[in-house]
Amino acid sequence: MTIPGRNRRKVTRVRLHDPASVSINFLDSKQNVYEGQLWDYARYGFGIKLIDNLIHKRLDNIFNITISAFGSKKFVGNGKIMRITREEGFLLLGIYLENEFLDTDFLANNHSIYLQEDEIKTINLQFSYLYNIKSEFKCFTSDFAFGLSTYKKQLDELDEKFKFEPPTLKNFLFQSTLNGIGKQFYLYLDREIEVLQKLVSAYSKIEHERHGFYIRKSLWNLIKHSGFMKRCITKPRGYPGDSVMMEMIYTQGYIGDSIFGKILHIHPVELKAADAVRNRRKLINDEMEICLKNNHEKEFKVLSVACGPAWEIQDFLKNSEYKHKVGLTLLDQDAEAINEAKKGIAKIETKQPFSVNFIQESVRVLLKTKEPSLNYGKFQFIYSMGLFDYLTQPVAQAIAQKLYSMLSPENGVLIIGNYHKKNESRIYMEYLLDWVLFYRDEESMIELTEDFPGKFKTEIGFEPSGCQMFLKITREGS
Repeated sequence: MTIPGRNRRKVTRVRLHDPASVSINFLDSKQNVYEGQLWDYARYGFGIKLIDNLIHKRLDNIFNITISAFGSKKFVGNGKIMRITREEGFLLLGIYLENEFLDTDFLANNHSIYLQEDEIKTINLQFSYLYNIKSEFKCFTSDFAFGLSTYKKQLDELDEKFKFEPPTLKNFLFQSTLNGIGKQFYLYLDREIEVLQKLVSAYSKIEHERHGFYIRKSLWNLIKHSGFMKRCITKPRGYPGDSVMMEMIYTQGYIGDSIFGKILHIHPVELKAADAVRNRRKLINDEMEICLKNNHEKEFKVLSVACGPAWEIQDFLKNSEYKHKVGLTLLDQDAEAINEAKKGIAKIETKQPFSVNFIQESVRVLLKTKEPSLNYGKFQFIYSMGLFDYLTQPVAQAIAQKLYSMLSPENGVLIIGNYHKKNESRIYMEYLLDWVLFYRDEESMIELTEDFPGKFKTEIGFEPSGCQMFLKITREGS
């Protein structure tokens, strides 16, 4: 039996064939012992490479298969041979496991064996959450699921009715739907979130985590139709608030394949917390313009830390009269975010090139650097809008001090953004989006500066929604 060509590897990975890293042992029906190398010709249909003349007979089944990989050993049971190929003195056995499957991509990328027993552990862990969920919360979740399902059914039926209408008419019908049942659905979501906020107001931190997991798991087949919700929960880049999520917030449009999905997408994108993301673009530009007007130094250098796609910088380069008088440095750990920033800036029409330096680097590198100004230079303006929300207080203090040390001593400005503890979107974000932040108040923001040397002044401000707070630090000489 052969495997269809589309499932085979075009290029096998040598690192999985290295016997020092990965090996396979098994028995034949006569209890003869064999040892071979992993041959990952398909993601789940792995193979074994053996020396041809060591085979005692034609094999059909193999038994007691044990895989040793990167220091760990797993027993995976018995297997059946699907294909046999001879190649330069070797025998390549394509097999599948009777009661298991091996993800060779996971093995190669993570140096760890992932089996069905790991899936079972995950399932059991998820069931363990069930026993700690409050009965009133289960009732709320059940009712919410019923409500979402009801709206989805009605809106999906409208999609089906409108399916063959001309595109222009479909757009008008969509707008009419938004003004009717869509508006009712939106208000229903508002009411349910209010109920949720009251219901969990007295929960502890661990209870928030458990109940948030429970409601996302229970509603997943419904909320996954929202592009924004789906990306927030799945975190394809491994962290919340990536540049694609930010773009969804900035563009604030109806995205999705269905009316239900489009409304469910726009609802969280119109939260006050999302308004804060949009508002801070203008806030940073306004602060930069003020500093530029008051700047008396020969140069003006700007550093954006955790820059993302740097939409606010793109605004500056499109609109500011100072755009060719500034040296910009954009730092982010995410290569995709850096590339998006590069592409966005490259599209801006200009008669002379902008001075922009891109650095793909984690703030952990900055944290480990004894004197970061020697590596990165001194700056007249440094800001970080969305980094400190993910930092504990000790780490936030350490990074703030590093950034402060990179400021020009004469009126250098550092601006740090952080969501306030009173962010009214907090429960929505944590429960339905799995978007958890470290919230701060005015006092904890000022604490970030307690070890700063020299003279400086601090100001606390808010963007118009009141969700996000900004600490502005101005140096007043060395």
